[in-house]
Amino acid sequence: MRRTFALIMAALFLTGCTAAESQADGLRVENCGSVETFARPPQRVVSLNQHATEILVALGLGDRLVGTAFPDDHVPPPEVAAGYADVPLLSDRYPSYERILEAEPDLVVGGYASAFDEAEGRGREAFAKNGINTLLLSESCASEPAGMDALLADISMFGEALGLQDNARQLNAGIEERVRAVEQRLQGVAPVDVFVYDSGEQTAFTLGGNGVGNDALTRAGARNVFGDVPKVFEDVSWEQVATRAPAAIVLVDYLGAPVQHKQAYLEGHPLVSGTPAVRDRRFSTIPLVELTEGIRFPAAVERLARDLHGK
Repeated sequence: MRRTFALIMAALFLTGCTAAESQADGLRVENCGSVETFARPPQRVVSLNQHATEILVALGLGDRLVGTAFPDDHVPPPEVAAGYADVPLLSDRYPSYERILEAEPDLVVGGYASAFDEAEGRGREAFAKNGINTLLLSESCASEPAGMDALLADISMFGEALGLQDNARQLNAGIEERVRAVEQRLQGVAPVDVFVYDSGEQTAFTLGGNGVGNDALTRAGARNVFGDVPKVFEDVSWEQVATRAPAAIVLVDYLGAPVQHKQAYLEGHPLVSGTPAVRDRRFSTIPLVELTEGIRFPAAVERLARDLHGK
């Protein structure tokens, strides 16, 4: 227990987002500016984004997970597919506050900060007034770049809050093992300059340097050409994309945004079409869920290393 708390406190020092400590009245968790106290492990959990839901399923939360929402691709990894399919889908987008309350949760988990949008009535204070705890994946509030360490710390935190400490340790060990294996294969390999294209035509919505996705790129032997942008995702100009001359382009895949259209748009763009990546037709595709904080982090590193380096 003490070792786990020490790991979480170390992550707090690095990211300023999450920490937990045991007190007489239960587990106290500091998470993204909110303080949550758990007298006992939650029994009814609603998770509002797919990558957060996948973490909870992988932890073995089972039938305590009473609702999910806002899927990105409807294709969870095989190791959690059966458990994920058993979770009731409350909405294809964010459900209303009232719809969430109908599930009678004692904990609501968000993958993105938008899950707790105050303007839409889903602010964390609104849940607190009803005696409902909330937790948010720390990538969404990190003041410094968040990477695999933040993911591991959040999984440990969920393990403590949910009473699934052993499962959390096993899950973290598996993530680290897979990532270290890729890093070993890539020793001595020169990094490839990569532009990540999510969406946009007036501007390019791309991956910045503060998110877990940027860490996945780095560990896969890539250099994010917008890694200096202090955001998880951000809009940049097409002039900037052309000037930074990426050698490869990673297309982000999710529901409602066909990657074929994205590639065709870039190939016809007056500025980007002249970059080495487009001239050499060096494109890779990655699901959005793999670029966010979740159990697909190792898969992202493996996919990118394979596509960029053949390793």
